[in-house]
Amino acid sequence: MAETSSFSFLPTFRDPAGHVEIQPDAVYRTIRPPFDAEILEFLDLPLASAMVADSRLVASERIDRGTASLTLRHPRISFQSYPWEWSPALWLAAAELTLELCSDLIREGWILKDATPLNVLFEGIRPVFVDVLSIQKMDPTQPIWYPYGQFVRTFLLPMLAYSRLGWPLQATLTRRDGYEPEEIYTSLSWSRRLRQPALSTVTLPSLLASKVSSNGVSPRSVQDPEVTKHILLKTLKGLLAQMRKVTPAHKSSTWSDYAETAVHYSEQDHEHKRSFVAQALAAARPARVLDVGCNTGVYSILADDAGAEVVSIDTDLQAVDRFATALKQSGRKILPLSVDLAHPTPSVGWENREYASFLSRASGHFDTVMMLAVIHHLLLRGQIPLDSIASLCSRLTTRNLILEWVPPTDPKFQELLRGRDSIYAHLTEAAFRDAFAVYFTVLNEHTLQNGRVLLHLQRK
Repeated sequence: MAETSSFSFLPTFRDPAGHVEIQPDAVYRTIRPPFDAEILEFLDLPLASAMVADSRLVASERIDRGTASLTLRHPRISFQSYPWEWSPALWLAAAELTLELCSDLIREGWILKDATPLNVLFEGIRPVFVDVLSIQKMDPTQPIWYPYGQFVRTFLLPMLAYSRLGWPLQATLTRRDGYEPEEIYTSLSWSRRLRQPALSTVTLPSLLASKVSSNGVSPRSVQDPEVTKHILLKTLKGLLAQMRKVTPAHKSSTWSDYAETAVHYSEQDHEHKRSFVAQALAAARPARVLDVGCNTGVYSILADDAGAEVVSIDTDLQAVDRFATALKQSGRKILPLSVDLAHPTPSVGWENREYASFLSRASGHFDTVMMLAVIHHLLLRGQIPLDSIASLCSRLTTRNLILEWVPPTDPKFQELLRGRDSIYAHLTEAAFRDAFAVYFTVLNEHTLQNGRVLLHLQRK
């Protein structure tokens, strides 16, 4: 688990125009000549200032590092997440930002040269475009948006594969450049091949691929810049409509209605649990909270009410998506992600150092962690030992831990136990307390009528 203690990001290297270094205090972007002059010209525009003021574009500050290259300093997004951790609602929000930002740029004579989800990060539920080097002047004679194919491969086709074929969005972890139309085409039925948006983004490109000359086709130029803008804006509008059409509404799942339908809590227990967590948060006065097993976010909202920035994780994508959808326009600083703590997101990319693991990003970031009715899932479904869970908790939080212990007599514990009583006979409350006592002291606790124990612990 050495990975959780530190992670050294590689400076980005895929864009010949410059690279990015992620440091603890900020993000530093180096831009090589001659690309620096164009970026500075854009950043001096009222358009750039307006996009930053609207929190759609990351802020940029020019600094002197004593080199010939331009260096910009960007503020760090509070918690970095990746597309393979997003629910459909976040995918759609990132796509909408990309296309709407590009549309606004086109109206002012600028354009995006890249269109990938990796250009977007989230502050709470709000998407922020972070790759200013993707912005360049528009060729007024060129009505083709060259990143069209990239947007289709990295945004639209993964969502189509998820909604029509059931392919997990998490699979994009190993598909940085998305899917090719031919990959989707072979898995679609003929009826689906002939429906939009698959017809124009999958079927026709697949059928025509073998007929296109390897030399490609030279695009026709347009003499009127306004016509160019009109064509480009119509292209982006069509992509936005397709993305919205293919993104499914959240569906019910085993856990997406859990908070409303949990019958193993009486109304009094529900109220006592909410009260205990609220009191623990008030005492902790947290700045950053990780809510593990957030479900649809009842306790994440309590953490937000306490003034904290919150990252909420759950294994159930539908529950996370329902929560993300509910947070729209709320103004809350809550970022819901689909992450399984028993199998957390690994580090990937070149040398496994382009994109950090979830544990690397989380370690030392949160002063408070909540794990309410989660430990029995890790113990019985994940088969993670108690001492390992306690050790991980001590690395995830710098100060507070709010736990709910579900005893072996609990119906939900028994449901997961599945007759393996003898194997897990050692999972007693005493063993639980001993494991966590190595790393934490008890500040407060309360036993509910159903036998579940709530604890507010502090790291030693």
